Amino acid sequence: MHLLDFRGEECPGPLVKTVRELSKMDKNTKLVVLTSSKMCVDVIVETVKAFSIGSIEVIVRGGYFEIHIVRM
Repeated sequence: MHLLDFRGEECPGPLVKTVRELSKMDKNTKLVVLTSSKMCVDVIVETVKAFSIGSIEVIVRGGYFEIHIVRM
């Protein structure tokens, strides 16, 4: 599992770093992205779905979001 922590950061930086990390990962590998920005969640989810990069799930935690992506 890979973990990226972008809490306190705004997009597009976290989006670019997330896509870059996903491009280096093997299939069926999990990436967890932490962010406190709802805008980043929306942009990352849209990008992953638009390019069929992987399956995605968003979990709301106390004050931040966990985005779980399994690379396809």
